[in-house]
Amino acid sequence: MINRYIKNMIAGAVLLTASACNKTLDILPTDTIVANVAIQNMSDLEQAVSGVYGAMGNTNVQHRTVGNADIIISSLMSDENYLPTENVSGNGVNMYKWLLHPDEQNTWANWGSSLTPTNPVVFTGSNYAVIDRANRILRVIDGVPTVTNDEILRKSRLKAELLTIRAFCHFRVLKSYAESYEPQALGIPYMEMVNDAPGAVKPSRLTVKQSFDKIEGDLEAARNLYPASTITDVTRLSRVAVYAIKARVFLYEKKWDSAAVAATEVINAVPLSTRAQFPGIWTDANNAEVIWKLKKDIDNDRIGSFYRTSAGVVEYAASPKLINSFDQAADVRFGSYIKIDNTRGANKTPYLVNKYAYNTTTVGLADLKLLRVAEMYLIRAEAYAESSSGSGGITLANNDLNTLRSARIENYSPTSYTSKDNLIEEIYLERFRELAFEGHRYFDLRRRAKDIDRSIQAPDDAGGSRKVLKATDREYYLPIPGFELRANENMVQNPIYR
Repeated sequence: MINRYIKNMIAGAVLLTASACNKTLDILPTDTIVANVAIQNMSDLEQAVSGVYGAMGNTNVQHRTVGNADIIISSLMSDENYLPTENVSGNGVNMYKWLLHPDEQNTWANWGSSLTPTNPVVFTGSNYAVIDRANRILRVIDGVPTVTNDEILRKSRLKAELLTIRAFCHFRVLKSYAESYEPQALGIPYMEMVNDAPGAVKPSRLTVKQSFDKIEGDLEAARNLYPASTITDVTRLSRVAVYAIKARVFLYEKKWDSAAVAATEVINAVPLSTRAQFPGIWTDANNAEVIWKLKKDIDNDRIGSFYRTSAGVVEYAASPKLINSFDQAADVRFGSYIKIDNTRGANKTPYLVNKYAYNTTTVGLADLKLLRVAEMYLIRAEAYAESSSGSGGITLANNDLNTLRSARIENYSPTSYTSKDNLIEEIYLERFRELAFEGHRYFDLRRRAKDIDRSIQAPDDAGGSRKVLKATDREYYLPIPGFELRANENMVQNPIYR
């Protein structure tokens, strides 16, 4: 359970890491981390905050990081991938076949992993573990001495980053495990304080509205602390990133006007990539249009190996449904995202996920792009289409959709959709293409209770006979993990799983 994560971290005395390169702060082993001892000055504080970033994505445990979790869930639950017969490892197969239950480990991806003696895990796989790291620094940060004005500004920025991370991680948990996205539905525990007595505090679930209010509160507090400057390092959070996260959060809350305003702040600050720049985003050759990414080092997990192992076995392939949605000759995204290799031989899929295949030295290792400005155009388009401004909103939504398509598709001819329903369908189609394999598709379908339809599949599809998952089906939703329920009597399961 949440408390058990914290207890294990405290016992191990490994809470605050010094950098994303696995250095550890020089602190005495003890059964309690005394953060104000570990953090004596601004240098210590900088290192501790770097360690929180490191906890989000730097581990050598395959796939199990906070940064990867949305991608794993969406790839296994939605229609952007299919399960080919060459996947004989069984990796993720139960979840892919929608055989969901509270003890199916892949459903835990955004909550965390069980910490039992027979199932040890690395703590960096837990959103709540990252939140606890941030909270421990937040508890002492105001007492860290500063001398110069520069140090005051740096401390303000670091506090803003911690609040942003706390909001971001809670949002990932909420969108995965909320009963629904309606205000009075069951939400999640929101951890704002350090739990120094693991087992004594057993958090319960807030409502969805209360959970969103907490997320918004942290983001707004962070926004006020960031210096007003442009993005200089996309591996660190910024005021622009806060607006991007806000836009995403408001979209889930159906706060259309607020979503449009937040997205506009980002669009005005960060340009779309050119067609020439776009492939370089995915080879990590450039950071065009990237707002925030997790930097991956040589000893870190490789998200590309989730789709294709180092031995070349394709465990999850790009779905024909997604492939057929592209203009393969004209759309610059197709070659960056998907590779069709008809030379692989019999009983092997030709439909390869190519988005995370690149690295100059390690195939499958790629930086995780968590926020891109392209998503902001799609958020704003959807928000405009749903706004109360009538035909004016439809026009603005069309403009954003055409702007993005023109940036991606050679010689694209802008199209105007006069029907709100048709326009939103087109925006969803564009999200399917633009954000493929980035962890959005399952959650997009869930936002509008749309069927997950895998009817169009390849001849080597090994996904079984069940091809459509409806919003009325139990397995459409993720359950609260069983280990959490067994350890915490205040935690309740989503009603559809009771």
